[in-house]
Amino acid sequence: MRALPTVPTTAVAVAALAFAVLLPLSARAQTGELNLLTDLNTPFPPGCLAIDVPEQPASAENLLVDQVVQMPSINSNTRDEPVEVQIWRVACADAGFSVVVVRLHPVNDNALVLVPQLFAGAGNVQNPFHEAQLIKLPGSGNLGASGSILPVTGSSWMLAVNPVAIDLSTLFLFDDYNEEFTVELNWGSYSTAQPEGVRFVLDRFEATLDPPQFAQPVLHGRYSGQWILDGAPRQGLVLQIAERIVDNFVFAIFFTYLNDQPIWVVGNSTPAVATPGAVTIAMATLENGAFISDPNQPPRDDVISSNAGSISILPLDCNRIRVSYDFTPLGQGTGTMELTRLVRIAGHDCNPWADPSSD
Repeated sequence: MRALPTVPTTAVAVAALAFAVLLPLSARAQTGELNLLTDLNTPFPPGCLAIDVPEQPASAENLLVDQVVQMPSINSNTRDEPVEVQIWRVACADAGFSVVVVRLHPVNDNALVLVPQLFAGAGNVQNPFHEAQLIKLPGSGNLGASGSILPVTGSSWMLAVNPVAIDLSTLFLFDDYNEEFTVELNWGSYSTAQPEGVRFVLDRFEATLDPPQFAQPVLHGRYSGQWILDGAPRQGLVLQIAERIVDNFVFAIFFTYLNDQPIWVVGNSTPAVATPGAVTIAMATLENGAFISDPNQPPRDDVISSNAGSISILPLDCNRIRVSYDFTPLGQGTGTMELTRLVRIAGHDCNPWADPSSD
């Protein structure tokens, strides 16, 4: 097993805390899908991998590693099982960000191999000392795949690296995901087979070779919030993107004016699994209600809902959306407008790692 320096208990606690901050505990996500609302501090922007982790690279040119590596099977002290190792990058909708995807696939259908431990380090290094995790969903602590049985059909994961090295000597920063860095697959904790690991040096991110997962972003939970139109004072759009176990839906509320009087125009999308591109929502106006604090509220069925048309919301980036509208029933015609974000989400930026000057 890799020989590690002795580190004081308090130093280990600091490193563990840093990893916990980096990868927060995931809330209930759609089954088998990324939860895009609650991944507030992942080392890559939210929605960078939307819906699921891709099982294949975009193309052969996209591959950073494509190699068969001999690994020890369970309870074996020899490297007796060939495993295909593929590593590639997926670009994010936010320019200059990417996710590294690692795929392991046993060559033999009856292979029993444990997922190795991973270590990483910025640049081309002989001994990468940053613990890394292979994760399906954002999470905190040691929730990666290492030590689990590798599915015979293979599996793909996101690579998340502890920012603090085991010996506290170096940092792995968010920019390092896009630069050349070293990844080591290490089975020394499971077997005495030599060598105890294999090391790969990954080329830096190249936008022409590493495309995003989808041509258009997904309207995910981080787009929740308040949006405004330049030049339209004291009005705007409130979006709530609800991420549920089996489906998602979008609740939209326009606070605006009609015939010089305040009005709100509301709509829910049809519950569905998140998909790339625009989301269309039927809109309505409501009347015959009472002020919220009035104890004499009318029955729900007495609050009249009237057709107000429809909108289609297309996410552009974390701080911009394009809304196409048909408000013909309100006498407001059709058109398109670009809205910008007004407020952060509970004190968090949509993309925590973006340069604020670029917002």
